[in-house]
Amino acid sequence: MSTSEVNSEYELNRPKSMKLRNSLNIFFMMRRENFLRGILIMQSLSNVHHSVNKMLRPRVLDLACGKGGDLRKWKIANVDSVVMADVADVSLTQAKERYDEMAQRERSGLFPAEFVHADCCKDNLKSMIKSKPEFDLVSCQFALHYSFIDEHSARTFLRNATETLRPGGYYIGTLPDAERIVWAVRENDGEFKNAVCSVRYDNKEEMERPPLFGAKFHFTLDSQVNCPEFLAYFPLVKKLLEELDMELVFVRKFPEALQHWKTTGGGLLTRMQALEPYPPRNGAKLSAEDAESCLAIIIKNRLHSVLLPNFDAEHSLFQGTLSKSEWEAFCMYLVFAFRKKGAAEEPTSSKPENEREEPPIKKRSEETDARDGLPIKRRLSEEAESSS
Repeated sequence: MSTSEVNSEYELNRPKSMKLRNSLNIFFMMRRENFLRGILIMQSLSNVHHSVNKMLRPRVLDLACGKGGDLRKWKIANVDSVVMADVADVSLTQAKERYDEMAQRERSGLFPAEFVHADCCKDNLKSMIKSKPEFDLVSCQFALHYSFIDEHSARTFLRNATETLRPGGYYIGTLPDAERIVWAVRENDGEFKNAVCSVRYDNKEEMERPPLFGAKFHFTLDSQVNCPEFLAYFPLVKKLLEELDMELVFVRKFPEALQHWKTTGGGLLTRMQALEPYPPRNGAKLSAEDAESCLAIIIKNRLHSVLLPNFDAEHSLFQGTLSKSEWEAFCMYLVFAFRKKGAAEEPTSSKPENEREEPPIKKRSEETDARDGLPIKRRLSEEAESSS
């Protein structure tokens, strides 16, 4: 099975609408993932800004962009322009339609976007981009591991992800945690199941020592996705990227990332509906039958879960929680950031030189300095309001 066939099957099994996604048992888990992606993007863009000591607008490559789920994040981040690339033509068309709808609603105009239909496991993406192929940030969410069907595909994908980055630019993404997945299937005779997800490893004989490439498994998340995927062992990902002049900034498992960024995100975990309120509000039912028993475990901190900021068991009206099954699925992912080696270069505008405007000189203050986290909170707050 080729990478194109794998991605096409994935697209066919995706939820067809926001209404359907909101009705799924994994509603709160998906909102937590969205929260992490938002923080990752805003924090990485902040790092790019400070690496050149100017708050200039960055150019972005959204690799394996799917249906354009992060378009609103790019708008909120006030990027200069975005190139969106994907192997699935249907998804790319829907991303373009979503972009056009956003552009019609924006009176002040929306960032320029280019849409590229490409198999980044085979094609030379740089040669297919019509605009200037230089980027400050490359984002790849939940897609890199599909390229690990074989070594050539993985190396080609990673080259496409990094060769257009400027020195000091960031490559960020999310990825299934291969170590966690292998542990789960080993502990359950080749197949792990709970109320919201299942993971099955194809070849039980090689389960004790999976190959570095082509280690196929099937992952189903609340009946959303049921197609072949491939383990991407993160130490191998790191080694391959180091060969491409990239250096690791951080890698965090989802639970660790949630703990790390909960201070930055603050009450946004609640506003973005990333945690399920307990007791349930307005007579609603908990999303899973085991949520009640799981809550007791969380209170004892056995799952190291995230509580709402300044949580006080005696005075708080409710607590942010999640079901045990959602937590187990959530733990199967990680988030990462790499930086292109070399001295950071000042980003250039996508406009021709004779049309460029001098950037306004603005004294940096608590209001404009992204290091204190305020702009990140503000931008994510805008997204929370728009998605509610």
